[in-house]
Amino acid sequence: MDYLSFSKKEWEVLVCFWAVDEPLCCTEFSERFNLNRNTSLSVIRKLVNQGVLEIASIKMSGSVLARRFQPAVSELEILQTGLTDDQIFELVKIAIKKIEDPEQLTQLLNVIGELKTKAS
Repeated sequence: MDYLSFSKKEWEVLVCFWAVDEPLCCTEFSERFNLNRNTSLSVIRKLVNQGVLEIASIKMSGSVLARRFQPAVSELEILQTGLTDDQIFELVKIAIKKIEDPEQLTQLLNVIGELKTKAS
C-alpha cells in the first residue's frame, strides 16, 4: 500500500488514533479530537477499507451498538514502507548508536544472530 498518498485528513485521523492507547468509536473520536463527526466517519471508513484501521470491538453507545476502531499498522510500519533498504540500514545504525542499555544491545545481538542463522 502506498501510505504516502494519504490525504491530509487521513493522516490527521491516523495520527490521532496512534496518539491514544485505546480503541475509539466515531463519536468518541470526534469529541476527543474536536473533528466533524461526518468527516471523521467518512475518513475512518476509508482507512478501515484500506486495512489501516481495524474494528477492535463493538460496544453499546447509548441505545445503539458502536464499532470501536484502532490502528492496524504502526507508525514504524508506515515509515518503513517509504524508505529504501539502504535508508533503513542507515537509520538502524544511527538508532543502535543511541542505545546505552547493555540488555537492549544484547537483545539486538540475539535477533541479529537468529536472522544470520536463518539466512545461512
